[in-house]
Amino acid sequence: MSISDFRSHCLNTKELYFGAAYLVFDAVFLAPILQALNLLLPTPLPQSMVNFLFFSINFGAVVLILRRYLCEQLKLLPDVIGKMLGVAAVGLFAYWAMYFVLVQLLLEIDPGFFSVNDVNIQSLVAEDYALMFIGTVILVPVAEESLFRGLLFRGFYDRSPVCAWLLSVLLFAGVHVMNYLGAYPASTIFLCFLQYIPAGICLAGAYRISGCIFCPILIHAAVNFIGVMALR
Repeated sequence: MSISDFRSHCLNTKELYFGAAYLVFDAVFLAPILQALNLLLPTPLPQSMVNFLFFSINFGAVVLILRRYLCEQLKLLPDVIGKMLGVAAVGLFAYWAMYFVLVQLLLEIDPGFFSVNDVNIQSLVAEDYALMFIGTVILVPVAEESLFRGLLFRGFYDRSPVCAWLLSVLLFAGVHVMNYLGAYPASTIFLCFLQYIPAGICLAGAYRISGCIFCPILIHAAVNFIGVMALR
């Protein structure tokens, strides 16, 4: 896919505004609202169910808001499927290589380093494997890639490629650690933030090279699939 083709498949103004508003709501308000509502129930739901509701609401809202853009991307698949699979394979390899090197560096900085988000996911998987599998392998990749690569990366790319890269990579890393602020030392949160930088770079790069949002979705789903299967 050429550069001109990549630039021709963009979000319209309505998708950008509503998508940006929802991204803020998702990152800041949705989880606390669900937790508060759950506590009001006579018998609160298990945390795995609350988490699954979070995934489901995100998936539904993102697909609804960005449905035109996603439909256009679906129409591209027959023409780019071969290239997409090749880019996805390279992107997946690049991610694991970068991730392995970064984790070794983080362990040099802090020998006791651990991912706070991974610990939380491990407890949720132990509580309800099926819900976490569906949520992390199917729902999360579509919602997060549509927001961070489709909305942020694609939405800002024409205005400033540098800003598009920074926003999509840094905000993607940020949302994976922001809910743990105050619960762990700031140094631990910062190292966990760095842990997500390779994923953000590889996912944005896969979208840029393939020209199709379903390429980073595929990589994201594969990474989560491997992670969840390892916890089984």
